[in-house]
Amino acid sequence: MQVELLRASHCVGESNVHIGLTPKYRKAIFSDDKTRILTRDYIVEASRKHGFVVAAIGFDPDHCHVFITHWKNFAIAKLANLTKGFSSYMMRKHHWELFKKYLYGDSFWSDGYFYRTVGAVNAETVKKYVSESQEYGYEGKALEQRKLIEFRPN
Repeated sequence: MQVELLRASHCVGESNVHIGLTPKYRKAIFSDDKTRILTRDYIVEASRKHGFVVAAIGFDPDHCHVFITHWKNFAIAKLANLTKGFSSYMMRKHHWELFKKYLYGDSFWSDGYFYRTVGAVNAETVKKYVSESQEYGYEGKALEQRKLIEFRPN
């Protein structure tokens, strides 16, 4: 699998996160195709506006999964806030009729969210990197490098 790295002026890296969003009261508002499509479009619009990428988005009747990449300038809480805030505002302002029988008040999303960071780096990748790094040094000089096992918490 080829990993696309984000390149900026002073860094290179990868940042991926899966965020799960739930409508207020966990109502099945995404059973409706139009509500699902409009919500998706507003989440993608928020990502373009703020400079991160929604690589995938999926819906179940009562929640939404958003896979975000290239978000190096944001905390995960800010990503959730940006996607939820803009989509909630636009849905309530322009499409209230679609879901007013399920929701009331001035909320579209529930207060919380689920998140999990994901990426190409795992324990095996780190072990391989550390073991290979011990064999080669800067300008051919051997490195004195700690082994992965030495980083275990007590």
